[in-house]
Amino acid sequence: MSSQRRQVAVTGLGIVSAIGIGVAAFRDGLRNGRSGVRELTLFSTEGVRSHLAAQCELPVVALDPALVSNLSRPDAFGLSAALEAIRDAGLDEEDLRRAALVMGTGAGGAQNTEDFIVDMRAGKSLQASRLVPHQSSSVTDLIGRAFGIHGPRSTIMTACSSSATAIGYAGDRIRLGHADIALAGGAEPLCRLTYLGFNALRATSPEPCRPFDRDRKGLNLGEGGAMLVLEELEHAKARGAKIYALLGGYGITADAHHMTAPHPEGDGAARAMLDALRDAGLDASRVSYVNAHGTATPHNDAAETHALRRVFGAHADKLMVSSIKSMVGHTLGAAGAVEAVASCLTIADGFIPPTVNLQTVDPTFGGLDYCPGDAREVRVDALLSNSFAFGGNNTSLAFLRAS
Repeated sequence: MSSQRRQVAVTGLGIVSAIGIGVAAFRDGLRNGRSGVRELTLFSTEGVRSHLAAQCELPVVALDPALVSNLSRPDAFGLSAALEAIRDAGLDEEDLRRAALVMGTGAGGAQNTEDFIVDMRAGKSLQASRLVPHQSSSVTDLIGRAFGIHGPRSTIMTACSSSATAIGYAGDRIRLGHADIALAGGAEPLCRLTYLGFNALRATSPEPCRPFDRDRKGLNLGEGGAMLVLEELEHAKARGAKIYALLGGYGITADAHHMTAPHPEGDGAARAMLDALRDAGLDASRVSYVNAHGTATPHNDAAETHALRRVFGAHADKLMVSSIKSMVGHTLGAAGAVEAVASCLTIADGFIPPTVNLQTVDPTFGGLDYCPGDAREVRVDALLSNSFAFGGNNTSLAFLRAS
């Protein structure tokens, strides 16, 4: 392998989100500020703080019926996103056989297990095979089997930064010469466990969430799946692949501060962004946009704003910052991948999605531009995509325009 650092290109995208199945619908939703937050129908929300969520339409997965006969929701989301990304990148069987596969997730097939327990308590006849999708690695293993992927395979769980971490780790497989192609992404379902847990923390909002707003009341949970095809740049060029963006680098840190709350000054978040910039060889002044973690919870929005000020200094006043969680909800283990797809579209298509529902920016945030209102048609050459999780598990991805 050459001593020159191998560059990582993004050559395929796939997604299932509450604003549409497939990249075309997702792009249209982002451009038009369409929100997927609505009344949750998957299970009862009686007696809880919020009845809203960004629930997805379940995709039809056009693969071997024997493989897709017992899918959990995240299995279906991940397989659908992987199929779209593979087709988008134009990969063949030999490409896939040698590829790496890294997925991030959280709850796995927990909803299947919850439904099993409900039926068991009701005295219904049960089949143990319904519990197979419970394991969090189920979606990773299914994608590997479905597409004949024999390279390095991992499932990562770092709560809300899981799939961002998966993308960074998959990029390393390419940089280190362990693979020329990697599929990286995440999948996450809505389930009672996470819904009631966030309700117990009083983190959910009874109205559509308003990231960075003075009157924000919390987050709306969401679900979905997203996949990126990462490829060594020269390998991609040699086969004539289209290139959405370059994965320039990433940073991972831990707050070591609290079980759920972020460091109040955004210490770990700032270090993750600085590490991503350093890994990408990128001066902070070249970054024009940040796809924010932006959960609309009081502590997270404040900590991220402090971190942005620390990292960018005076340049922060020139940044554009937005949170697409205002449209797709907080998809937890899938959030980093969903937002990475949005980030690649920002670079490839030249637009910044808005922070919808934002009416009055919190005055303590010092006047940063959080992109309320409509999408902005603007060229972006370098951006950061942030994912900050419980326990202070922070990951920041740096995406660049390919020269």
